[in-house]
Amino acid sequence: MDIVTVHHLYKTFGRGEGVVHALRGIDLAIEKGKFTAVIGASGSGKTTLLNMIGGLDTPDEGEVVVDGVRLSGLKEKELAVFRRSKVGFIYQNFNLIPTLTVKENILFPLSLAGTTSDPDFFAESVKLLHLEDRLNAYPHELSGGGQQRVAIARALIAKPAILLADEPTGNLDTKSGQNVLGLLKLSVETYHQTLVMITHNLEIAQMADRVVRMEDGRIHG
Repeated sequence: MDIVTVHHLYKTFGRGEGVVHALRGIDLAIEKGKFTAVIGASGSGKTTLLNMIGGLDTPDEGEVVVDGVRLSGLKEKELAVFRRSKVGFIYQNFNLIPTLTVKENILFPLSLAGTTSDPDFFAESVKLLHLEDRLNAYPHELSGGGQQRVAIARALIAKPAILLADEPTGNLDTKSGQNVLGLLKLSVETYHQTLVMITHNLEIAQMADRVVRMEDGRIHG
């Protein structure tokens, strides 16, 4: 069963001689519960595609459907609700709030939505990510790998339909990156999550169930 379908997606940035054709007619289906890696050189359109799936940007042409929600035509407030309820984002630079504790950072998406956490799920996920002893710490007190584990827990907390990760190990050393990736993959398998990850690292891509290669705004292979 496909949780994401992308059809005939086009996106252009700039005008005249400075125009950039970021996406050139993308068709893609993402299977539910699978780990899909999107690889390609810088400028190949990977991040633009991820932003389209996450409702962070809109295409010039084409259609995106995520977990039954057709994104075309949604107003900004509706897109915000979609992002909060359906998508968990994991970024290269963690994007944690420095004045909040680990626990507060993890629960932040729920407080934005005005909902409360499932205590059992919270306890289980922080244990899985080895954060149970660091809940009262602040981001600056953690290593890069520790901060990324917090970001993963935050992405999981609302039980989203899909996780979108943009180079999640890009700011980590090799060992920390491997540890974080292993825990992220374990989290996805444990909670039957769907993960779409951008990476330029072929070793990381080999951990995925499927690899999608992008080049010049198109999918190859």
